[in-house]
Amino acid sequence: MTGKTRLRWVYRASIGTGMACGTALGLASPAAATTLNSVVLDAPYVTVSFRDTYPNDSDSTLVLTPKSGGGEVRRIRVAGEVPSVNRTVVKRVNAGISPGVAYCAVVETTTRAEEGIAGRFGGTFTSNRTCSEAAGSANAPAEVSIGSITGEENPPAGTNRNYWISYSNSGADAKGVTVDVQTSGSLTMRRPPESGTFHGMQCAASGTGFRCSGGTLPKGAKGEIPLLAMVKNAGPGAIHATISVAGDPNPGNNAQTLGVIAVPRT
Repeated sequence: MTGKTRLRWVYRASIGTGMACGTALGLASPAAATTLNSVVLDAPYVTVSFRDTYPNDSDSTLVLTPKSGGGEVRRIRVAGEVPSVNRTVVKRVNAGISPGVAYCAVVETTTRAEEGIAGRFGGTFTSNRTCSEAAGSANAPAEVSIGSITGEENPPAGTNRNYWISYSNSGADAKGVTVDVQTSGSLTMRRPPESGTFHGMQCAASGTGFRCSGGTLPKGAKGEIPLLAMVKNAGPGAIHATISVAGDPNPGNNAQTLGVIAVPRT
């Protein structure tokens, strides 16, 4: 091997080793630290839902840009460190946005440097981009959700009990809403709710519970729908409730479960 050939070989080996070390040290750019699920505009407020996927996050900022271009870009801190990973954060903030204006959004997440030889440098990483129409516009989405399920958590076996499932719509008017309620374990349904009573929904027995469909929830509407339940026996049971409507941008708040422990009747 000549001197020049040896030098070329040493140079190439050094570059390859450096690249391997860089990869081992974690210097390559990580994937986006957050996944932006949805943005709901209700001037001056914004409700944002995003999923953190990076372990060393320290701060998350919502960046809003008018969809039509121009106008003021708004930056609002929506979270500090999000514990663990794959945690979904839902935050409603006063962003000072203008009524009737559509915005596009990203979430910028700042990360700390990881410790140890294999750590990565910290930095700021940008989520995917999502655009949303202003509340009240023809293209604005509905945003329905299931709230709390209330009722006795230790019902006596062999008795009848009523439970209440709350629901709401924080987005544009919602048409064709469906609520599905199922029971399990020690609970079973006695009969479905009366049709047409709860925002026009038509209710019928389905599975171990009931399904109500065809409802219309105006913006800001809230309600409760009853589960008329029978406690079959002592032991654990549960009520599972979901709500759905076409175009809902935030399905993460569309389900709720209440667990019960039925006790022997005295």
